[in-house]
Amino acid sequence: MAKKSTSNESDKDISKDDGPSFEEDLARLDEIVHKLEGGDMPLEKAISLYEEGLGLSKRCSSRLDQAQARIESLLETDGKLEKSKFED
Repeated sequence: MAKKSTSNESDKDISKDDGPSFEEDLARLDEIVHKLEGGDMPLEKAISLYEEGLGLSKRCSSRLDQAQARIESLLETDGKLEKSKFED
């Protein structure tokens, strides 16, 4: 028998306890951007920070996509919860 997904399970998808939160990742990404914009570092260090920033950007984007999917599935219409397209 297939296991039915619950909202608690989808909460775990977005807020994984095994790593930094979305907000922490975003703060680190902002820190990296400021360091790279400063330009006062060796090339290898800049490349390393750029690679870290790309990974953080992908992880943040994935978490935002998951949050958007949850919002779309919870939009209420006429007193009933029904899936609706999220508007950009």
